[in-house]
Amino acid sequence: MSEDSLLTRLDADGVLTITLNRPAAKNAFDTATQRRMTEVFYDAARTPAARVIVLTGAGQAFSTGGDVKSLGGPDPGDAIAQQYSADAVWGEVEARTDRLRKMTEASLWLYRMGKPTIAMMRGPAAGAGLSLALACDFRFAADNAFFVTSFARIGLSGDYGGSYFMTKLIGPAKTKELYMLSDRVSADEALRLGLITRLLPDAELDVHCYEFARRLAKGPAVALRYIKDNVHAALDEPLEGACEVELRNMIRCRMTQDSRDAVQSVAEKREPRFKGV
Repeated sequence: MSEDSLLTRLDADGVLTITLNRPAAKNAFDTATQRRMTEVFYDAARTPAARVIVLTGAGQAFSTGGDVKSLGGPDPGDAIAQQYSADAVWGEVEARTDRLRKMTEASLWLYRMGKPTIAMMRGPAAGAGLSLALACDFRFAADNAFFVTSFARIGLSGDYGGSYFMTKLIGPAKTKELYMLSDRVSADEALRLGLITRLLPDAELDVHCYEFARRLAKGPAVALRYIKDNVHAALDEPLEGACEVELRNMIRCRMTQDSRDAVQSVAEKREPRFKGV
């Protein structure tokens, strides 16, 4: 695996684009790429200049998820796996679960980082690739995009949090159907179900997605962080708990320079100057 299997580009507006770059494999990711994804998403969350994250795939696919070829045994390029693959403990459920947990932290970073995350998709989003897209805050899809859970087709149940994210978006019954049958979902159907945020002609996808991303990047970064936190609390907390999160976050935002400037801008009849502090 070359580090070129994941590309990053930070533009002057604060939009960080992360590109899955294995177009010949429809951006399926091998074990080494999975490990690097966790590192790259962690760095994105911790980089102050990156105010919005756009995750996309090179070529005509978003991602078909885990590279099925790598399921047959240790990655030839993984020296540690090669060293320990014959060890009985290495192959036990507990050890294998620990390794998979570390790799699938990539989804947790996309979902939890205090910055807006956008999946920009064309072509297939399947398996763990679909899970990564569902972990993002927004999903912009070209009209040639389609979506497949895929796991049941190879006798698997799913990972990267996909069943959690999908259930939150479209409910348990439809999620069970899509996971159990692995039917292909068109872009039109995905929009109707609520799996995607915007559906666009392929030629217009980049323009509209980056226009949206730059609008977010110009916003009050601290407030956006806590808006995201509020919505997550609304999904996971009872009313009293969600309100408590809102109150704490409201006070934190009132203490920012951005909020003070925005209030002053109303009196001065000008646009606020958000600096992210």
